[in-house]
Amino acid sequence: MPELPEVETVKNILLPLIKNKTIDDVEVYFDRLVLSNLDDFKTKLQGQTIIDLKRYGKYLFFFLTNDLVLINHLRMEGKWRYIDKNSAKRNKYTTALFDFKDGTSLAFDDTRKFGIMYLSTIDKYKNLEMIKKLGVEPFEITPNMYSEIKEKLNKNKCIKELLLDQTIFCGIGNIYADEINYASNISPFKKGKDLTLDEVQKICINAKKILKDAIKCGGSTIHSFHPSEGVDGRMQGHLKCYGKEGQVCPICGTKFHKTFINGRGTTYCPNCQIDPSIKKAIGITGPIGSGKSTVLKYLKRKGYVVVSCDELVHELYKIPYISVKVSKILGAPFAIENKEITRNARQIMISDIDKKTRVEDFIYPILESRLIELIKENEKIAIETPLLFKAHFEFMFKKIIVLKLSDEKQIENLKNRGDDVYAAKLLNFDYSYKNIDSICIIENNSTLENLYKKINEVL
Repeated sequence: MPELPEVETVKNILLPLIKNKTIDDVEVYFDRLVLSNLDDFKTKLQGQTIIDLKRYGKYLFFFLTNDLVLINHLRMEGKWRYIDKNSAKRNKYTTALFDFKDGTSLAFDDTRKFGIMYLSTIDKYKNLEMIKKLGVEPFEITPNMYSEIKEKLNKNKCIKELLLDQTIFCGIGNIYADEINYASNISPFKKGKDLTLDEVQKICINAKKILKDAIKCGGSTIHSFHPSEGVDGRMQGHLKCYGKEGQVCPICGTKFHKTFINGRGTTYCPNCQIDPSIKKAIGITGPIGSGKSTVLKYLKRKGYVVVSCDELVHELYKIPYISVKVSKILGAPFAIENKEITRNARQIMISDIDKKTRVEDFIYPILESRLIELIKENEKIAIETPLLFKAHFEFMFKKIIVLKLSDEKQIENLKNRGDDVYAAKLLNFDYSYKNIDSICIIENNSTLENLYKKINEVL
């Protein structure tokens, strides 16, 4: 559906073409297009001259002589098409046609036939229910209105839903709601009642900026929207978040996620737009042989539900469609229960980084979904995940325990476990993560008692 920038672009294109033109005849080919009296609509518009064209939210207002106002909402697919004297007037999608006395015409084409028109008067149109209930446009919000906006957002609904509520913010739709939340570092799942005044201010400022930039670009041409015949918007080339599912967030490197909130597709970065209801687990990570399993067992004794990602991935690999997909990526048989086949698969991933990356790109989202389910089900949970930072799972954890140890200690531990030291070192841990407040680094070069003491300090 065209949003505020797209409708503003339509207005800017149409106004110089139709201003001061007098309507000679009106044809309506789809009766449900007109919500007011249809006969009045066709007869009263004849002989009237278009004085001005304005926009509020997603509505267009044609101001005519005799104090008439034609209200139009494009809805999903509505488009205005200006026709010169030598062009064909009607096509199969035309639902209304306005002929001018100078031989030109204006057609309203609507593939889905959801668009609406309503004929009112200058003294009554603002009191129509569909207009009266409209909220404030972001451009009209001033700093002294932030508290008032916060009060309107004080609801037990996700901010994504509230941004689409035209009785609160007028003109914002799905595209720009995602962009505004991303620019404001606010999770689309966050409840309106939980927003701080500072967050409301960020939303208002970013809404104004993003919509202004979009108008400069002529709106976004997504799917079938075109502000005028043969004209595309350019904002889609500048969108940071919307439609970027699976692509990498330029800020943190996490892949954008897509979900549905109240039936509306929603794209977001889980790390930059943290969902506070998810961020409650304790994460344990570090290189192979650093003592992650030991820490996990200790936390289990402390009453935590514990999860090993290695074991969880092992179970996922047993699922037929997953093992078949991994086999196709590796170009070799794959069966997690077969040690020889598994060893061969590991060697392939060690020697072929591209295949290893493709397997990770496939399995990480599946693993993430399962971990989120477990976190939601348990208030006190600890998760051991060697690739926590590589998979960008930071957003799940209120505390992340990073285990460090010397090379000598790691080799000693690996030998005691009977691991292939060379292969294990090739899969070594990357400490080049960002310095974030939730990280607690524990040196594990000493005794178990010392390790437990440090864990207790973290807890």
